[in-house]
Amino acid sequence: MYSTAMAPNKQRSTISIVFTSTVRVLFTTLLFTAAGMGAGLFCGIVGTVIYGIIRGAQVDMTISYKHVAIPAAIVIGSAAFIGALVLEVRAHRQRTSL
Repeated sequence: MYSTAMAPNKQRSTISIVFTSTVRVLFTTLLFTAAGMGAGLFCGIVGTVIYGIIRGAQVDMTISYKHVAIPAAIVIGSAAFIGALVLEVRAHRQRTSL
């Protein structure tokens, strides 16, 4: 028999639960923000190139960053933060109610 199977159940401390939940929420937010920045930048570059082709003019690629990628990253990151926070609170409530 494994020695871990015979060990008594240890309760996790409140600090440990809060710390791991915070790390999970921040890591998820970071991943979704980075993905949103990448997708927003891709869409911004494609849109800027198409706009330049249609207008036949020289385009400034910094518009892709300033007006598309950064706002997209902010919106997606905020949604990911709220969603991860809601999921962590819901999971904590289910763990404590059992």
